[in-house]
Formats: sequence, C-alpha cells, structure tokens
Amino acid sequence: MKILVIILFFLNLIFSQSVNVSVDKQRLQKGDVLQLIVEVTGAKNFPKIEMDAINNNFEFVGGPYEQTSIQFINGKIKDTKTLTWTLSPRKIGNLTIPEIQGSIDGKMFVSQPIKITVVNNLKEGSGNSVFILAEVDKESAYLGEQITLTYKLYKDINTKISGIDQFQMPDFNGFWVEEIFTPQRLQYQSKNVLFRGRKYQVANLGQRALFPIASDQHIIPIVSIKTQIEKKNRKTKRDPFFDPFFNSFFSETQTKIIRSRERIIKIKPFPEPKPTDFNGAVGDFKINVEIDQREVEVNNGIIFTVLLEGTGNLGLFTLPKVDFPQSLEAFPPNDDYKKDVFRNQITGSQKLEYVLVPRESGYFEIPMIKMSFFNLKLDSWSTIKTKSFKIQVTGDNVESGNLKGLTKKEIELLAEDIRFIKTKPSEISAFENKLSKAVYLFYFLSTIIFFLPKISKKIMKINLFKVDDRRKKNAIKKSLKILKTKNHDSFNIASKAIYIYVQERLLLSSKNLDPTAVKRLLKNYIDDITLKELISILKICDAGKYSPTYKKEMDTIIPKTKNILKNIDQSFK
Repeated sequence: MKILVIILFFLNLIFSQSVNVSVDKQRLQKGDVLQLIVEVTGAKNFPKIEMDAINNNFEFVGGPYEQTSIQFINGKIKDTKTLTWTLSPRKIGNLTIPEIQGSIDGKMFVSQPIKITVVNNLKEGSGNSVFILAEVDKESAYLGEQITLTYKLYKDINTKISGIDQFQMPDFNGFWVEEIFTPQRLQYQSKNVLFRGRKYQVANLGQRALFPIASDQHIIPIVSIKTQIEKKNRKTKRDPFFDPFFNSFFSETQTKIIRSRERIIKIKPFPEPKPTDFNGAVGDFKINVEIDQREVEVNNGIIFTVLLEGTGNLGLFTLPKVDFPQSLEAFPPNDDYKKDVFRNQITGSQKLEYVLVPRESGYFEIPMIKMSFFNLKLDSWSTIKTKSFKIQVTGDNVESGNLKGLTKKEIELLAEDIRFIKTKPSEISAFENKLSKAVYLFYFLSTIIFFLPKISKKIMKINLFKVDDRRKKNAIKKSLKILKTKNHDSFNIASKAIYIYVQERLLLSSKNLDPTAVKRLLKNYIDDITLKELISILKICDAGKYSPTYKKEMDTIIPKTKNILKNIDQSFK
C-alpha cells in the first residue's frame, strides 16, 4: 500500500487538477528498493520532473514508467497520469528524498522532502539469501604488487533468481588493471559452499589483477547488481484453497539491489634504502641478452636483443637503458610485450630488439645491463645482471657511407630491412657447407651491396612510416569512425572513442583505462583546461549509462567528444 506523503500543489486551471507524490515504503532494509510515484490529476500532459537532487542518496534502478487511467466518479471523469521510479538507497541511515521540482502544462510545482529510513541489522552475507562478496587475496600491498580481486555472487540453495542484470566491473581508481577472468554467462560452481552456517551456490562474476599505483586512494569500490528474486506464496495445507500447482504458479518476484562492501587496501612502504636504479619493478624477474654475431664489417647490421621475463607488474616500468659505445649506432628498438596468466598471477615477457650499425673498425664492448627490483618472494631488494659482449669490427672506416642524407624514419625503415635480411639465413644455408669462409663472406657482402641501393632508392622515393607511426596517425580516424556508429547508447560510443584514441595515440599495450588513468597519461601532452573538459565528458558518459537524469546530454555528447578529440590531436602535431 502506498504511503501518501503530501499533496504538493493545486493548479488553478480546474478544480480537480492536483499533483500527489508518494512512496510505497518509508522504512526498508539495505538492498531493498522503493517506488517513488508522482500522480497528476486533470492534466493534459505528463509532468516534466527534475530528478538530479535525488542522486546523492538514491540510485535509479528503473523508470520513469508512465501510466494513464480514466475513472467515472459520481458522473465526473477523473483522468490520472502516473510516473513511477524505482530507487535503491546508496547507504543506511536516515535519508531524505529532497524537494522535487517540475512543471505541468506550463505551471510549476515544488514538493516537500520525504523521510526514508534504511536499516542494516545483518553482517556481510549473514542471513541474506543473495549477496556479493569482493574477495581479495591481500588487504595490504606494496606499490606495484598484484592484488587478485574476485567478485562472487552467493545465492542460498533454496532461493530462486528469476532475473539478473549484466554485471559491470567498476572503475578502479588508484590501480593499474589487468583482466584475469570474465565469464561469458553466469554459471554456478558444481559444489555448494558453506558460509556462516548456511549453504550457498556461488558464481564468479569476474576476476581482475590490480596493481596499486601512486595515488591518494586505494579502495576496492562497491559494486551493485539488480536481481529479481522469486518469492513463493506462504500458503499451508490447512488453507482450504491450497493447491501446490497454483501456489507455484502465482509466486511473486521481488526486485532487490545487492551490493558488495567497500574494501580499503593499505599501501606498505618499501624498505630503505632503495636502490638508485629502482624503476618501479615489483615481482620476480630474470633478464637475458643475445647478439646474433660478434664479428662484423663496418656499416653492417647487428641484432642485439634484451629479454625480461617473470611475474609482476611488467606493464608498469621500462627496461634499463643500454649504454652502447659511441661507435655503434643504435636505432630505436622494437618493443614486444607478451602477457599471460598463471595461477591467477600476471606473467609475461618484455623484449627489446635493437639494430646496431658499427661506424668504426676495432674492438668494442657492450656493457652488462643491471636492474634492481623489489622481490616479493624474498620481501627484499634483488638485482639481476646480464653478461657483457665484445665485438670485433673489421674493414675500413667510412664517415657516412651509404646512409648519408637519409631521414631518421628512413633509417629506421632500413633497420627493419636489415632485420629481415639477418633473420632469414635459410636462403643461403645451402651454400654454407660448400663454400669457404672467404667465398661465403663475399656472397654475404655482395647480397648487402645488391640490396642496399634498392632499399635506399625505395626509401628516397616513398615516404614510409613504421607501424607505430601509422598507428599514431590513424588514432583520430579510428575514433571519429567509432563516433559515427549508429547506436542509441551515445554515452558508450563517446567513452569508447576517447579510450581508443588514447590507446592508439600513446601506443598502449593494455586496454584497461578509466578517467583517472587518462588524466595521468595525457597531463603532459595537453593543457589543463582541455584535459579537465575531456575528463568531464568521460564522467558524464559513466553517469549517463546508469542515471536517467543525464538523458539531456545524449544529443550533445557525440559532437562534444568529436571536437575535443580533434583539438587534442592537434596538440600532438
């Protein structure tokens, strides 16, 4: 039964015209929902309502739902129009539905506040038939240390869920996020779980690896999900109208919002003193280097590879810079990052492949590479090193050789061609067993001399870009194409376009972005005003996905996103 709160305002158009605001309950438990109802009598149109003020204490679950009814009472027609919203309290305690402003047929009205009491007499999960647990493998960690988070849905074995909304992962501000597991559909474990003396069916809603980064807050946020729980009519066999079939058929459903509990992650300080070469690596790693040859002619290419493997925050730090001798010209390396998951731990490798071209003859040494990291297994600092390499360069010194006059990008492309030649030895392997060392060397040098002019000529005529350059250049095109997508969900399209642009423009290997990460990544590239506007758009997109009060932004969010992305792209040029 609805609880009539107040008759707000009587319009002066006709005697029967009025506005009534009510809720179906004023006291409820945490997780329950309530109905906010606005009834208008004698109006031509449905009222226009401003609901922004409600967002502070309540979450919009559904609505507004429109209904029109016509009644004949004592020979008079009563025309009633009803708007209904389903609300879920955001917290426990004494809450208030504030004043609601609106208009009907051009006339303004204002409601009075409504008091709502939300109680919570239960501990997390205790006595609840359905609830969510945010399970973490640790509640304190170092910066860069992996925290494995799993959201699990618990359902009493005697409870039937007739409907459930799709689960959405929240934004993890203060963390770098890597995906571990995302279910394609809701699936309960085969074995029941005993929790607080009660048997439950458990489903994994999703699993993420969280790496704390430098931030003011490290909080595992609350997540919520709307469910439809089936409640059977409590008839007994004493009831003369008891019928098991009809009792089951006429079971009721109850809408319930279930939420997890917020968790705070405590950040532990690193032990002092920190190594001077510490670059943020946390985990367990090993490093190795390889070189494809130690004897080479002047101006011939060498492939030098640095490989880092291990478990930890591989995507959050850079490999140490290699101090090559000045006589070895080093071109920007190819960066290959591979990620895997082993026993819920993020593992993988990062490989840097350099092309080195010696410009002088003689003996040269590539020094060892040293890297310090915080070893989680030992809970202390560890240092890993590589071996050094000595290289003999023969031949006459050439000041500039065949590379004179080429641009940096052209030289990089040439380096790619050297890689191709050097990594395809199978074409000449048949001759290696037949020809002497001198003949083989002559063949190899002849091949280089044959190909090099053609490569150089090709480079001079055509302005080619590396893959990374093309990716950066096409970032804006890719994003603008997304904005042209014909879809009613403008908020999702706009946020997707922004995130894709940032990923492509900055050559990011991970796709886990949120407004906080975007702000951190772009702060050195664009001005503060533009950055603030961009973050505002992202926050509107996030809010618009879940709140009907942002519908007015749907028509403008796409053009705003298009303009700001174009402005940002100009900042990079």
